[in-house]
Amino acid sequence: MIYTLTLNPAIDHIVLANKKVELGVTNYYTDEYKVIGGKGINAGIILKNLQADIQAIGIMGQDNKDIFLNKFKEINLNNNFFVNEGSTRVNYKIKHLESKQETELNGMGFNTKKSVLKDLVQYLTVNLQKEDIVMLTGSVAIGIDKDIYKQIGKIANQKKAILICDATNELLKNVLKEKPFLIKPNLEEICSTLGIEFNENISFEETKELIKKLRKLGAQNVLLSMGSQGSLYFDSNNDIYKVGIAKGKLVNSVGAGDSMLAGFVYGKYKNLSIENTLQYAAASGAATAFNEWLASKEEIEKLVSKIDVKKI
Repeated sequence: MIYTLTLNPAIDHIVLANKKVELGVTNYYTDEYKVIGGKGINAGIILKNLQADIQAIGIMGQDNKDIFLNKFKEINLNNNFFVNEGSTRVNYKIKHLESKQETELNGMGFNTKKSVLKDLVQYLTVNLQKEDIVMLTGSVAIGIDKDIYKQIGKIANQKKAILICDATNELLKNVLKEKPFLIKPNLEEICSTLGIEFNENISFEETKELIKKLRKLGAQNVLLSMGSQGSLYFDSNNDIYKVGIAKGKLVNSVGAGDSMLAGFVYGKYKNLSIENTLQYAAASGAATAFNEWLASKEEIEKLVSKIDVKKI
């Protein structure tokens, strides 16, 4: 079983406007729609689309839970979310169609009750089994301590489950103490985690030194996302793989990174070779980037063979 954890889900309320928004006056827009979000939810949907045995878990607000539950039912996503008083955060994204600029107003959401978080942690403690995969992704809601991923990581290790983490700053620093099997940062996130000033011109040799520092803190394998330049995979045997990209038209980058991680986890779940696993990772990220929402199995698998993976 793969568990994807989302401790700070969101509802993205997209507003499409023909004119730029001005403060202090009445503005008009042409269209709107809402989509559910959260890194763990996105990853869970991709894994479900790839027909993996997956359960999306997390915490959501009582007041607007239906939009999540209805979507989960519509797409047949196996889930077990714990309900907290209040509302899941709503992020307003105002898109100016002509200039393609986007203005965001992000909500804060509910204040997590200790009892709800305790129930979720207890659920994992009871249900996790050896070789299960636990994906800890994204930020956490108000009221949740920054060591929560470390707490869950400890449980995963006790159960001999496989720990995957896509988080930043204190969340990542703390979970590294539990030696996660994989983390998926970009260079800016690595620098932030290590307390180093970010430089866009970091060399390959400097990058390797940063990875060594992450390893000393506990990371086993590191999938370094580099956007349009593809990615680098640094494994625990000190091997490095360069992963290419698929060609296509960028439609929407939201969820592409989550899809990439899901593709890697799918390869791990299916015991694929590391080369094939990295192909699925890159193909999943690209297929989502080429779509309005998250990619289907067919869209992902159409790109797998087009991803070049080289050991360097």
